[in-house]
Amino acid sequence: MAPAQILPYQVILRNSETPNGAALSLLSCLFSKSNSNIVSKNRRRFQSTLLGAVALSHGIIFIALSILTSQIVLGRTVVSKATSTCGHWIVRPNNGSEKSLANSEWVLNSTLDADNYVQNCYFGSQGTGIFDCEKLESQSFPFSVFHNATCPFESHVCRTDSAFAMETHNISLAQLGINTKLADQLYFRKRTTCAPIREELFYVKTYTSNDLDWLKEGDNRTLYGFYAGLPTFPNGTLPHMVPNDHLIPSYEVTAYYIPLNATNTTSQNHSLLLSDPLPRGFHGPSIVLLEGRGVTFHEESDDPLWSVHTKVKYGNGTLAGVNLDEAPVMYRMDSDLNIIGCDERIQICHRSTNRCLPWSGLMPEFKATELDDRAAVDVETVLDINIPLMIVTPLLDKTSIPDGIAGRGGSSLRASRTLYGGRQLRLEPEQWKTELTYWFGLGMARLQLDIYKTIERHDGLNVDGAMNVWADLPSGSMQEMLCGKIKFRSPNHTSLSFTGVIVVVVVSSVLIALSFFEVLVDLMPAKWKGNRVLLWAWSENLALLEGKQRVESETLDRRETKV
Repeated sequence: MAPAQILPYQVILRNSETPNGAALSLLSCLFSKSNSNIVSKNRRRFQSTLLGAVALSHGIIFIALSILTSQIVLGRTVVSKATSTCGHWIVRPNNGSEKSLANSEWVLNSTLDADNYVQNCYFGSQGTGIFDCEKLESQSFPFSVFHNATCPFESHVCRTDSAFAMETHNISLAQLGINTKLADQLYFRKRTTCAPIREELFYVKTYTSNDLDWLKEGDNRTLYGFYAGLPTFPNGTLPHMVPNDHLIPSYEVTAYYIPLNATNTTSQNHSLLLSDPLPRGFHGPSIVLLEGRGVTFHEESDDPLWSVHTKVKYGNGTLAGVNLDEAPVMYRMDSDLNIIGCDERIQICHRSTNRCLPWSGLMPEFKATELDDRAAVDVETVLDINIPLMIVTPLLDKTSIPDGIAGRGGSSLRASRTLYGGRQLRLEPEQWKTELTYWFGLGMARLQLDIYKTIERHDGLNVDGAMNVWADLPSGSMQEMLCGKIKFRSPNHTSLSFTGVIVVVVVSSVLIALSFFEVLVDLMPAKWKGNRVLLWAWSENLALLEGKQRVESETLDRRETKV
């Protein structure tokens, strides 16, 4: 027979349904009343504490595993797969055909997608619940602004003494969603420096009805010219015609990115020459042209892009019963044309080798050997560097300020949000910086979305007018090499930690196996069990017997009480 002091512990361990229940029962024995001597009482307390701690640890481990199970979810990040339609899709413009319209629509839709993304997911926005800001690998890219930068052009070109600069932090290709071996080691940064420039430097001629038959009397047009080095324009100059005293109550915004070839010496004496021209990547200026003489303002503004000081002339007499002499004072922009010029540049670096390519324009050129010497003898190193850069670099020129405007005119201005009925209700103290900051962010969002769109051709794109750059390269198709390399977040997938899953499965299996200890003991031959195991088995019957005796005793007492 098992000793009486051991019996309660054996019964508890054999009949507890949970380890925590066993722990509570065992620890409660510490407070049981007993008439035994102190030595025996201390022994029972030690046994209760030891077994209770074991049972409690068992329960804590199960709780920890339950918590760990909820923590092994890494997210919903998945990697794209190679498909027949993956690649960098474009629509080549072709004058006089439907392809030109398709190209304009494609450019506009790409810009509007980026605009929507910036409004919902950049500059601290958390999303409205309508727009998914968590689909891309990174929601947004922070950048710094500098208010007293140096003018990017010759000093006589800039209208003010200081310029405004924006620069990203180091952005790894992995943050863009590229999933390759060196994507987290290769990074780039972009810097854009802008300043208001003097429009009179680009004045060519003012045309009247004497010059152009289709102009009405008093209707003048002023021609401005910007050297672009393009053979498609006379003398390589990009023309821009501005109506004088244009009184349509809205803004007109036009922008051009002019990637000048540094080897073309004919551009060296032009006003648009950057003060620090770069020899790589077709480095050239971006210009933004603003017209809005028909817009009226309630107050003056010294903003260099608007420059509002001219009072509106109403004339004499009355109009619709209103005395024009008593009309409120309103203002117009001082000039028919205001211009901002920008220097936009990119630098690519390799974190492991601590090397950077020279700053270049938005069409960077690169060689793997410039970033890692091993590329001279190791083909695998060349591919590790070239593949992610070949995905990203063709898209960098679309991050320019003009591509953020993309022919949308006045609707691309943040100021248009407070334009009502031809009246500008409000301008911020430095509205031009607000516009540039937004366009810069839009360019980075455009890059993020363009990389995501390489996963497959999007619905609505006219296949007849579209071309897959990856598949139609002169050197042959690159789809097999470049496809299937994009990470993104999918609501239809869940990624788990492999290590976390293994830990949960192994520890749970061990605990479950220990729970079947009694069953395994029962299957052992009696000669292998030994006295302690037999006592363990008998304790169950003893407990039942004691319980039966207790019930019979209580029943007998009740009968005697009734009698």
